[in-house]
Amino acid sequence: MWPHFASAGNPTNSDTGVSTGDSTHSQEARITEKNQAGLLKSDPPPQLTDSQERKNLIERLKRLNDANKVGYVYLLGPQGQLVAYYTIKGKVTSLNSYLTTSQQVACQSPDSSADKGCVVVDSPDLDGSYGKNPEGIFFFATNGAMVEWAGNYMYSDQPLNLTTKPILIQNGQ
Repeated sequence: MWPHFASAGNPTNSDTGVSTGDSTHSQEARITEKNQAGLLKSDPPPQLTDSQERKNLIERLKRLNDANKVGYVYLLGPQGQLVAYYTIKGKVTSLNSYLTTSQQVACQSPDSSADKGCVVVDSPDLDGSYGKNPEGIFFFATNGAMVEWAGNYMYSDQPLNLTTKPILIQNGQ
């Protein structure tokens, strides 16, 4: 069931227990809550025994977590034009993925608790440097080259037959 909230001075909706006040918005909120309660009663969500979403996520993880998997990356320009195509080994990785935590809790003394003199600070990377990486991806081509890209891309585990139409830019005169 839904949690019950109330605050001093505001009426509580008897159907939901939520404090709503006297504004038009609160009247709309009460109507919405009552409508939703009726819909949940007349058309409750189904209890699934199987999840295609979870199966898709599991299959994707299995495919991408294979170091010897051959894949295909298509790097795209700002208007969607094909800029480059690579056959890769492994998976595409975010430049902002890290092997260790990017932040840590630092306290003024070892016996400090989180609410007494402790703050969250950036951690150094394993190479001792600080800072955020640029947005983008990297991957390893089958020839061993590491490629970084900061634009849009498509990945496929099978080669795609892509064609790029010319982009016409008209100079207004």
